[in-house]
Amino acid sequence: MYKPGFTLWYSVSDVERTLEFYTEKLGFEMDSYDKENGMGSVHTNTKECYIGFSEAEQVVPSTAAAVFEVEDIDAAVKKLTEKGIVFNGEVSTIPEYVKLISFKDPDGHHMELSQTL
Repeated sequence: MYKPGFTLWYSVSDVERTLEFYTEKLGFEMDSYDKENGMGSVHTNTKECYIGFSEAEQVVPSTAAAVFEVEDIDAAVKKLTEKGIVFNGEVSTIPEYVKLISFKDPDGHHMELSQTL
């Protein structure tokens, strides 16, 4: 019934600023940008996984976190901090399971890095 792939869609206050954040800071690839209609999307590093955006007058940040799996969370945090990402606290560890750290995009949507142990 379902086709392969997955897309998250967020309302944002400024699509251009959001696309810059997701491409230049997080390193995802721009998929589309429709300036006239205030819409755009990025392709994540996961096959057929996209994040889309549309401009809205009122943005209510998502509290459900988009989680990005990384190979080495400490190296990822260092690299993203150098690019201007501000993390919420320190890396937390659930022993023998996972390491996690959270941050937000420019509109306050929750994001998280995860390293499986």
